[in-house]
Amino acid sequence: MKIAVSIGDPNGIGIEVFLKALKKINIDKKIEFNLFSPKKILNQWYDILNFDANFHNLHNSNYKINIIDFDSDYKINLGKIDFEAGKIAVKSLDLAFSETINKKNNAILTLPISKESMYMTGWSYTGHTEYFAEKCNIQKQLMILFKDNLRCALVTTHKSIKEVPNLIKREIIFEKILEFNKSLKYDFAIENPKIAVLGLNPHSGENGNIGNEEIDEILPAIKKANYMGINCSGAYPSDGFFAHKEFKNFDGYLAMYHDQGLIPLKLLACGGGVNFTAGLPIIRTSPDHGTAFAIAGKNIGTEQSTLDAIYATIDIYCNRLNLK
Repeated sequence: MKIAVSIGDPNGIGIEVFLKALKKINIDKKIEFNLFSPKKILNQWYDILNFDANFHNLHNSNYKINIIDFDSDYKINLGKIDFEAGKIAVKSLDLAFSETINKKNNAILTLPISKESMYMTGWSYTGHTEYFAEKCNIQKQLMILFKDNLRCALVTTHKSIKEVPNLIKREIIFEKILEFNKSLKYDFAIENPKIAVLGLNPHSGENGNIGNEEIDEILPAIKKANYMGINCSGAYPSDGFFAHKEFKNFDGYLAMYHDQGLIPLKLLACGGGVNFTAGLPIIRTSPDHGTAFAIAGKNIGTEQSTLDAIYATIDIYCNRLNLK
């Protein structure tokens, strides 16, 4: 199996946590990582982390790392938003995607980006999810974040709170339920997934007293999905759903907006977790954290989320193969 790796923002912790993850990885399958990065950038990170300036001390017998070099004289500016850093992140991502969509790799692992730095270069996406959806010409992509058996999918992703109510439409919710159910079967090998759907309003609207989205949009979508044979239920008030650990009774939960779903997941994941884009013709995973500019270069970034992402990439690849 070959996994492309885009380095993300060189001023953040992405390279650091990837190198640390390679020291701890424990796999029984033959894996080849193709890391798209200027060697000069990696050499600077070796110095920052006091690593040997090669990968010999990171290898085990089951995996190897190839560095796909591209020219750059950039000097790392730790924790800083920077045009040149953005250019490197964009180029690494574009190269890794191109070689993955052309089947030179079986999957892609994306390390954290600074969208502000990338916006300086003319990059126009609100995140990796939207980038891959457009590049793959897919309209029904789904952002899923997970840690072990805790899986969260989102109806809306990178949208402002004021936009969210206008996007909570039964057709959209129904499509997200369909995609989530499909991914839980296809990517996570769950034969009959059980999905919880969260409400939008406090107390899920209290029968229309605090909002009508549950009655008008969410419940009809659930009913339609049930009619199609999908095992889903709701709309659950999100505070009680997590406070009383109801999530343990489900294979996944569908949240209406970003923070509703991800705050509890990241809290419960304890520094781990994976960001996965479902519905694509390729496998794309990422650690579920950002660039962490505040600690970049201090050698205190934790590699658990990147390790989780590597293991998840392998598992999803194997699950898809087993279903062919």
